[in-house]
Amino acid sequence: MFEKRKGARYRTIAYVRVHGLFDGDALLKDISVTGCRIETTVFVDVRPGGVYTMQVIPESAAKIAAFELQVETRWVNTASDSCEVGFMIKESPEGKQFQRYVDYLAWRPSNV
Repeated sequence: MFEKRKGARYRTIAYVRVHGLFDGDALLKDISVTGCRIETTVFVDVRPGGVYTMQVIPESAAKIAAFELQVETRWVNTASDSCEVGFMIKESPEGKQFQRYVDYLAWRPSNV
């Protein structure tokens, strides 16, 4: 979890739905072309290595439609009021939407 990353992670204000992991939306805290981190107020009982379909719902300012990613859990941190989960991105069936979103986040001034 604390390894040095080859690529930059970009902060987001997007939401995600992870099919088969929990119901409802979670906050997408950051994303890169290789991984992402989410935060939810729901306890998530997950083991590293699980593969899921994640629907990413970008913030409206991005003007990018929702898209799906195939992700694999890498780590989980739970606290008394939240749960963070780190994922490795395995596949992006809608690659153009995903790449546009990462490009938007890299361009956006708030990532200084």
